[in-house]
Parts: sequence; structure tokens; C-alpha cells
Amino acid sequence: MKYILIVLLSCSLHSQTIELTDKKLIEYYDLINKAENSIITSNLKNANEFYNSAFILISEPPAKDIYNSMQVGLRMKEYENSFAQYNSLKCLGYPFKDDFKNIFFNHAHFKEQKCRNKFDNEYKKALDSLYNIDQYTRKLSNRDYAKYQKELTKGDSIASLSLLKLIQKKGFPNEYNLGINMGGDTSFQEFYLIIWHQLITNKYSSQKVNFSEELNKALNKGKIIPENAAFLLDLNNGTDNFSSKHFDILEFQINNGSSDPLRDQVLKKTATKDCCYVHTWFFPENRNEDALKMVKKINENRQKIGLCDLDSELKKKVFYLKNKDYQLSRMPISSSAIEKSSDADALKKHFIKLNNFIN
Repeated sequence: MKYILIVLLSCSLHSQTIELTDKKLIEYYDLINKAENSIITSNLKNANEFYNSAFILISEPPAKDIYNSMQVGLRMKEYENSFAQYNSLKCLGYPFKDDFKNIFFNHAHFKEQKCRNKFDNEYKKALDSLYNIDQYTRKLSNRDYAKYQKELTKGDSIASLSLLKLIQKKGFPNEYNLGINMGGDTSFQEFYLIIWHQLITNKYSSQKVNFSEELNKALNKGKIIPENAAFLLDLNNGTDNFSSKHFDILEFQINNGSSDPLRDQVLKKTATKDCCYVHTWFFPENRNEDALKMVKKINENRQKIGLCDLDSELKKKVFYLKNKDYQLSRMPISSSAIEKSSDADALKKHFIKLNNFIN
């Protein structure tokens, strides 16, 4: 108990001093933000130049940026550079479809380079074990977390304290240490869920570890991208420092009427979906004085950790709705599972539907 209190106290002292201070990384993310803004305005030539300038600055650019740069290059028919990035992603374990190479590079005679990545398999095995602990009771509970609160608390305590010890001993890992997760998300590692579940507002399993200090260190070492750092920091501290639910794009997943539990329907992707809804503040012209103050403060915080301004982020989210080949936004759509369609209909009345942006 004493150790837990020390962890909470020591980390909370750092929770308000999160800032990207590494000059190379500041410059790097500025170029990446410009590249992504160029993508959404269809200025691929500028995007390509920004990516090339950024990749000169650091030796291990995030896989997300390599992936988006590859997509830009393919559209510009710069196949040699795109193939090099394809090779880098493949070496990091990105799960390309079997026919990807033949579709995009069949006409060229590029040789795949030998992979030089050395993953820390022992570290990955330890993290996978902790992830399994984190997920075990959640899967068993079928979302009835109150019933399994004792088991959740025990499992989360073991997973989070063990993760903190591992990170402090071996450093915060990313795709260059572990590889890209098999789901194909180029920036989100499974062990992030352990940090996620340490959200300070968790009513089923109280926070045992605040990871703010470790996230700040990882951010300044280029081991976690600003989007993920911001998301996890807000969860760990119960804040809306980098965004707010007012600016989410909402998707409702509703029971399809089958005998399957809603959780299974969501996992199997068989639930009835209705997208995409936004709060009136999503649009700058609809913001009142309170909203403008909120956005101003959010933008100040976002700038400190290398993120683009909030409205640029919202444009990326909207862009994603019709351009899913890119990975620009951490969580472009926020999904909410609702058992009854009548409950979903009642909620929808408070939002605006983005009819013009849906594929």
C-alpha cells in the first residue's frame, strides 16, 4: 500500500509539467503536422517534401509516418521511395495483405533489403503476459464489470505495477523494440491498454499507477507519438487538456436483434452501426465564448507536446471518413455501444449528423 501511494504521489507531481522539449523532435513533429495538413488539402507534392525533410532528423521515425509517407509516394508514382518505406514497414512487422506488393510494385524490379531490426522478444513476451492479465477478467465479465470488480481490481493492480517496473528497468518500448501490433495499427501497442485502464475516473478498478512521468520521458525520447501520449495523459489525470468529448465524431453501435450479447456483436462487427454525429461546437462558427476559451487552452496544451491545433485535428477526422488509406488521427471515430435503438435515438437528438461526409 505504501508503495502504491508513493507511485501516485510522485507521478501526480509531474502530471502538469508535460512538455516536448527535445529540439529535434519539436522540429520533426512540426514537419509531420505540415505533411498531414498537406494530405488533407490534396497537396501531395508538399506532403512528400515535408516527410522527406522530417525523416532526415531522426533515425527511427514512427511507423505511422512511414506508412502515410508511403501512401503519398504511391499516389505520386514515386515507387522507389515507396518501396523502401514498404520494406521498412514489413521489417517492423506491418501485416500487409499478401497481394500488396504485386499490386503496387509488380512493374518494378526492386529488391527487398535484409531486415536489421532486433526486437526484444523477452520484453514482448513479458508485456504480452501483462496484457493477458489485463484482458482476462474483462473478457470473462461480458461487460458486467460491477460483478467482477474485485477480480478487475486485483488484475489491474498486478498488471499496472508490473508494467511500471518493466518500463523503469528497460525503458518505454515502441514498434522498434516490439514490432507493429498484428492489428495493423502502426502506433498503438497492446500494453497501452494497461495504462488506459489506469484512468483516474475508473469506477470499477481504482487507479494504482499514474504513468504521466513515464509518458513524458517516452515522448521526449521519441518512443511514443504525441497523439497517444495526449490520450493516455488525459485518461491518467482525468483531464481534457488536449481535446474534449465536444469534438468527437460519434458512432452508435446498436444491438442487431440477434441472441448474441452486444459485446460479441461489437467484437464480431455485426452490431448495427450509425455514424457520424458531432456536437455543435465541432464547427468553429458555432462556438460560444465558453467554447472559444476551451479551444484556446486546448491549443496551448497541444502545442507544448508537438500536436497540431484542434481544428486541424478535426479536419483530419473528417478526412478519414472518406480516405481510410491513411492513418492520420489516433481515434477518428468514437464508438458507443447501446443496447436499445430507442436510447440511441434519444441521444442522437442532441447531435448533428455529418451526412455529407459518410462513405
